[in-house]
Amino acid sequence: MRSAEHAGSQSGCLICTMIERIGAGTFPDFIAELPQSYVILGNEQYYRGYCVLLAREHVTELYLMPASEVRAMIDEVRLVAEAIADLTHPWKMNYSCLGNQEPHVHWHLHPRYESDNLRHGPVWVRPDPERKIILAEDDQRQLIEALRAKIAARIPDARFPGR
Repeated sequence: MRSAEHAGSQSGCLICTMIERIGAGTFPDFIAELPQSYVILGNEQYYRGYCVLLAREHVTELYLMPASEVRAMIDEVRLVAEAIADLTHPWKMNYSCLGNQEPHVHWHLHPRYESDNLRHGPVWVRPDPERKIILAEDDQRQLIEALRAKIAARIPDARFPGR
């Protein structure tokens, strides 16, 4: 059994707070609950379809997780990336699991497009005001619903709000 330092909710952790909001039904960008993670729509919709997978339990490093959970989470990352790609048809998918700013295991999935003149560099080369595009509410809801359908087709035990 993992210690409280590495499992469960961690006070002051922004990602744990997001997960609490997901559980309370008050996180508007929530897409799906998977066995190892929660999927949310990211706030950098310059990269249309950008999503983040949040580890269900507070853990700061992959090596602190049981190997079977890491393998299962990596499979979820792969399947969600496939769902995003099926919907958005990117030139390339970027994957990152850094945790320097938020020490809670999470994966960023950034679809990259050939039309992006900075596509050969990391996403953070593009200035924040350009990256952090907030979608119109209708567009956001349509994108979330389309992603839910693509994820549901790949992950049968995914759970979605209202379903």
